Parts: sequence; C-alpha cells; structure tokens
Amino acid sequence: MNKRLILLALFLGATLTACGGSGGSSATANNNNSSNSNNNTGTDSSTDNNNSNTDNTQLEAKISPIQSVYTGATVKLIGTSSVVSANATVAWSITAKPQNSTAQIADKSSLLNEFVADVAGDYEVQLTIKSASQESTAKASVKVTDKPVEPTNRAPKAVITPFKERAVKSEQVTLSAKDSSDPDGDRLSYKWQVSSANNALDFHLINPEGEYAVFAGRDYGVFTISLTVHDGKTYSETVTKQIEVYDDRPELKAVISAPTEVILGSVNFVELKSEGSQYPRAVTPLWSFDSKPSGSQAKMATPSGFITSAQLDKPGQYQIRFSLKDEYGRVSEATHTITAKYGEARTPLVFVDAPESTKINEAIELSAKRSTDASGRPLTYAWTFEPREPGLTYSVSNENTDTVTFTPHGEGYYRYSVKVSNGELSDTATGMVKATPENNEPTVSISPRISVALEGQTKVFEISAEDKDGDPLTYQWSFSAKPEISTAVINGSDNRASITFNEVGNYVPNCTVSDGKVEVDISAFIQVRAVQNGAPTIAALDAQGMLKVGTEVQLASTVVDADSHTQHLTYFWTVTEPSGKVIEGAAVNDATLRFTPAVSGDHQVKLSVIDEKSAAVATKVVTLSVE
Repeated sequence: MNKRLILLALFLGATLTACGGSGGSSATANNNNSSNSNNNTGTDSSTDNNNSNTDNTQLEAKISPIQSVYTGATVKLIGTSSVVSANATVAWSITAKPQNSTAQIADKSSLLNEFVADVAGDYEVQLTIKSASQESTAKASVKVTDKPVEPTNRAPKAVITPFKERAVKSEQVTLSAKDSSDPDGDRLSYKWQVSSANNALDFHLINPEGEYAVFAGRDYGVFTISLTVHDGKTYSETVTKQIEVYDDRPELKAVISAPTEVILGSVNFVELKSEGSQYPRAVTPLWSFDSKPSGSQAKMATPSGFITSAQLDKPGQYQIRFSLKDEYGRVSEATHTITAKYGEARTPLVFVDAPESTKINEAIELSAKRSTDASGRPLTYAWTFEPREPGLTYSVSNENTDTVTFTPHGEGYYRYSVKVSNGELSDTATGMVKATPENNEPTVSISPRISVALEGQTKVFEISAEDKDGDPLTYQWSFSAKPEISTAVINGSDNRASITFNEVGNYVPNCTVSDGKVEVDISAFIQVRAVQNGAPTIAALDAQGMLKVGTEVQLASTVVDADSHTQHLTYFWTVTEPSGKVIEGAAVNDATLRFTPAVSGDHQVKLSVIDEKSAAVATKVVTLSVE
C-alpha cells in the first residue's frame, strides 16, 4: 500500500507544476522517531504481536515554486510533489505576512491550496506532513506588489479648418487639420477620406495622410470630407464636412415645338422643331418615340437634327422625345404628345403592280401596296381570279393581304380583281395575266466574282450553273471590258477559263450560259495593278482670269507621273463655297477646271489625280479669294 502511495506522489509531482514566475524555494526538515518493537514470549503458547500502525515510509514535504502576484490576486500553493504516507496528515500555515494582512489559507489539509494576497509585502508559507513517527516541513516565500497604475490617456480633438464649401469642377481646395489637438500632447497622425452617394463621383485627393491635403472634384455633386486624427496610442476622433462641386457651365435645356393634334391623311408628315431650346455651341440633338399607337411604323426623318419630321400612320397618341447632349456629357430631355385622328372618309386610290405574263406552274406576286387612302384609314384587300378559258386551274395564297401569290396550272389568260376598302368606302382594280409554257432559265454564278491581280498574273475562273429543266448548257466567254493596250485572251470553252493579265487596268470577263432557249450572262471584275508603281504628283495649280463673282475662272493643273502614264490620268475636281456648299458641275474629269463663282469669299478648290496603275491618290488644295 505504501509503495502505491509513493508512486502516486511521484507521478503527481512530475505533472502538476505552478505557473511561471519568481518565488521562494522550499526547505524540508525530517524527524524520524519511529521504533519497531517485536516482543516474542511464551511457554506452552506463543504470542504474535504485529504493529500495523508502524510506517517506514520516509516523509518529505515539498512546495512548488510560487509565482509573484499583484495585490488582490490568488496565490496558488502546490505541494503535490511531496512524499506522503497513508496515515500522514497535511497542514498548511502562513508563518509570515505583512502588517494588516488578513490572508488565510482556505483548506489547510489539502496538498493543493491557495490564499488571497490582500496586502503588498512578503509572505511565508509552511507545509507540514506528519505521521505517528515522522514529521517533514517545507517553507516558501512570495513577494506581493501593488499593481502599477497605468497613466491615463485622453482622446484627441479632430478639427477641419473651415474651407471653401463650393467649388467648380477640378478646382483645388486645400484641407487643413492644423487646429486639431491632443490634451495629452501626443503626436497626432492624420487620415483624410472622401466619399459621395454610392461613391459614384470621381475626385482627386493629394497627401491624404498629411496635416494638409488638397481636394479636387472631377464630377458635379456633393462630396463628404472626413478627417480622422489618432494619438498613436488608443484614441482617435473623426469629423466630417461637405463640399459641393457645382456646375458653372451654360444652361442646357431641350424644348419641343410641335402641334398637339393632327388629322391623318394620305401624307401625314408632322414637322418637329426645337425652338426655345438652350444649349452651348457644341451639342448633339436626338429625336425619338417613347410610345406609338399599336401597329404604327412611324419613324423620324432626321433623328439627329434640330428640326425633323415624322410620318404618322395610325390614329392615337404619339409620345415624342427630344434630347440634347453637350460636350460635357450632360443630357437635357423634353417630351411632347401628339394625338392623331382620322379625317372625313374618302374613296381609296387603288394601284396594282403585276406582271403581264408568267410560266405555267410558276408562282408570281401581284401587289396593291401602293394603294392609298386620303383620310389615312387602314385598308383591307380582297383578291379574286377567274380563268378566261374553261378548264384552267390555278392556286392562290394571301388573297386577303396587299400582296397575293398566284400560280397558273395551264396555258391561257387569267383575270384578276382586287377590292380595296377603308371600312367605309371602297374601289376595285382589274387586270389580266397570261400563262405560257414554262422554261426555267439556268442559275449561274462565277468564282472569283471580284478580285485583284498583279500585272503578268494568271487567274482561273469557274462557272457554277444549274438548269432545273435538265437542259444541256453551253458556255461562251468574252471580254466586256479590258485596257485598250491589253492583248489578253480568254482560254476556255466550257465552264472553266483562264486569263493572263498583260497590262494594268480593269478587266471584265463575261460568260454567256445557254440552255438552248434562254441565255444568261454573268461577269467578273478584276483590277490589275502594276507590280511597282508610284502615284502621280500635282506640281502646280494655276488660276487664270479675274477672281470675281459672275466671271469664269480657269484653273490649270500641272501633273507629273514618274511611270509615264500621264495619258491615262483621271482627274477629280471639287469646289467648295465659303458656306461649305459644293458647287454642282465642278467635278470635271479634265486637267483644267472651269467654273463661275456665284458668291464672294474664299473658295476651296481640291484636285485629286490617279493613274490607271496606282491605288494611291495625289491631292492638292488651293484657296481662291473671290471678290
């Protein structure tokens, strides 16, 4: 039993330790007054005396190091590393403590104990372990000090020095925190921040962590300036002020001038003006519809003009919107409602577009789309067909629309009739279509259709043709156009042909495809360029004659072409009056321009020249001051 107690004490002493810190070490004193007495006496009988209270375990009191604490803290007493026998007793005591201390050990008979250090000073504790024959004591000391009083710290005061609270866009405004202070004299740090509604506005902030900062708003609106000062320890304070970046630009205002009611007719154009609008010199106008009557196809004639017109096609309300957008990105909008009504009913005017003949079993379209109604009412259509010869059949679709599809199934004449009505009045138009025996012409395509080649290059062309009737096809190649000096020929007699281009210029090879009944022509276009060729140079433009209104002016050009192609030059002249108007008839394809100015002022004369081999254009512009 004693061996088990000793092992348990050793295990607890190894695992249970006190918290770190300084404290007194323990000293142990042992008194062993045990004695064993065995008395064996007797003659006829024997007596066996066994003293069960005799304990041979060597007691040893031990106190683990005690951690220094502040006044009011609990001092932990740990004696679990002591050697204790089964019949030994444990007693703790405070053998020394500061004057006025009332500290007491809570449970004096436990190896784990504690007391509250109520007064600063030196404390000494003693652990006594005693059995019937032994006693062991250990002492330890602990120093208790008052907890140091931390110095108090007060919050700083953040102050934004008054600044200009209204500024224009990009104007720099100085922000100052110089009036901020700290009651403890601590050194302050600064942080400036800028915000706006949803943080949608742009800005620029210089030196955001300095005592002074510079703000510039890049958008119009209200910005919130915040300043946070920190004392470098615990406390900070934040204050805010607002600044408005206001719009100092010219006023932008859109106004619509238009009627509020119109009577629909055959032509329903309504003029829309922007009279009364206010805007700076650079502005973009735009007209649009917010809403239209159901089925309306109304459109603006010139959506991007200051004046436009709209063709109203249905009765009801038209919501018009006019917007102005200036160079700063500002937008001003105005809306206007126009109510369209029908006028007095009139008989529709009926117009029919129809072919005079078609092939048997070939579908054709007959259209009355061009029919009109002066009152602007919607039109309805009713088509009927009647063969002139008995026994002829036909098929028709969409006979209640403005365009009907008609297919004759026999040779002969077919009479058609269309009744056009506006719901109150109507009119009818009739006509005749002749059906002849059918023959489908070949469908033809050529590859390449449009291309570019270099002088001396050979290209191959291929015809893809199909005849629905299965008729055999023939092919005949020829040139529709080529340079005058070119000797190029087409090599080929079927659907494939090749051409070697020996001169610079434009070539148009043509192929005629025939099914023996119908011929179909198809052409290709090839621009042949010189391998190396320079653009012509306009050396001079010389004006001849008096530069006066109503007097003919002659302008002669001197053009040099390094490739000796002056005989094939093409001239493009334009004359622009001071108002920007281009004089009609001034674009003369000649080296000399003749025109008669109609107004005084500076006229811009522009000449562009190109030779037959060059893709580059030579251009020269002169100004003629007409009196």
